[in-house]
Amino acid sequence: MSRARRRLSGLTARTVVITSLVALMAFCILLLIGQAFGRLHDQVERLTRSDLERLMSSVRLAQQTESLVSLGLILVQSENHGDRRAALVELTDRFRWIGKLTEPLLSGSTDAEFVAKVRGAGRQLEDNVAELDRLLRRRIDGAADAADLAAIRQRSLENREIAGTLSVLMGYDAASVRSELSAQGRRLQEDAALQRRNLAVFAALLLAAVILSGLYFEVHVVRRIQRMRQALSRGDVDPQDLRVVGRDEIVELAETMRGYVERIQAQEARMQKAHEELAFLAEHDPLTGLANRRHFAAAAQRLLARGAQPLCLAIVDVDHFKRVNDTHGHEVGDRALVHVAAHASSGLRADDILARFGGEEFVALLPVRTLDDAQRVCDALRARIEGAPMMLGAGRPLSLTVSIGLTVIPVPRGDALDDPEQLEQLIQQAMRRADASLYAAKADGRNLVRLATAES
Repeated sequence: MSRARRRLSGLTARTVVITSLVALMAFCILLLIGQAFGRLHDQVERLTRSDLERLMSSVRLAQQTESLVSLGLILVQSENHGDRRAALVELTDRFRWIGKLTEPLLSGSTDAEFVAKVRGAGRQLEDNVAELDRLLRRRIDGAADAADLAAIRQRSLENREIAGTLSVLMGYDAASVRSELSAQGRRLQEDAALQRRNLAVFAALLLAAVILSGLYFEVHVVRRIQRMRQALSRGDVDPQDLRVVGRDEIVELAETMRGYVERIQAQEARMQKAHEELAFLAEHDPLTGLANRRHFAAAAQRLLARGAQPLCLAIVDVDHFKRVNDTHGHEVGDRALVHVAAHASSGLRADDILARFGGEEFVALLPVRTLDDAQRVCDALRARIEGAPMMLGAGRPLSLTVSIGLTVIPVPRGDALDDPEQLEQLIQQAMRRADASLYAAKADGRNLVRLATAES
């Protein structure tokens, strides 16, 4: 019952209510905006379809009527029937084009006097051009008398006056249309200003609702979650810091997170311990604690890739180790390996690498300057182990010695420095040479150091 009551009064219910109110307000505002823009669109559409087209037609008609004057002069100045017919065809086409533009313009006009003047001027102009064409034929044929020539001049003057009248009428109509467009533009501006004011009011209301919603969630949601985040971001998380006051879902979330943190911390402690153990075992011998074969191979390649100086590779083998195992048992044998590893490590320098390869065999990698340096280091190592017997029970000493075979790995040159395969090949070649020199030390009586050169 308490969980159901918490759900009804919790964060989810409050979020649904607030979100619904803001969404409803936004929907109403969008609806009003859509209606306002619909009205503006209809007004602009009407303005574009009717008045603007009428204005463009008036301007084009004014231009066309002005061109009639120049075409009339070309007709009057015709010297032969070919020029006359060409000018007449051009005038006829121009009359037809003016007629196409005039009819839609006049049919939409409510000024009867303007319509009558335009139609009358058009008919008179066509009649004058027809009469002027007849008189020009007589003049070109040589049959015109003085009266005909005077009539030609009179008709030409009348045509210019009629064309001017038509141009003035079209200019008057264009001015009237421009005046109507200006008035409609002002009405559109007033309507747009009103809609802007309405939008500003609606936007302010919506913004206030959003800000209030944001403040509510900031106080009741964000800050509480931030307190949990800050508690989780600390290096050492205290589960008690995740306690949150309230009766909503955030309280349930905090309780769940606190339980997870406690389980995770316990699991991390176990995993960290296991990881450290595995990381050590991956590159170290579990018995002696020395580096293993994998660690040795990687370290050897890094040293060779530096190309700073030659490296001495030494294989160290415990003498008569099988006899130690057979005589004293494997437990003493393991102790003997640990004893040799400890004294060998303490007898090497900080830059030297010592690894156990398996059984009683150890491998050392020593940065050296000369073969004499390598010989001295290995002799000191052999003598150190010989001079430190391992103590068994009842104070009985167990003498241990080692045989060492060593060789020098020359400094790689050129592409070999960046080629892991070539570096590995150099190491394996050195291992074979050192192994051969180790067998030579065993054959010569053990507890010896034998050197194999890079060419042997």
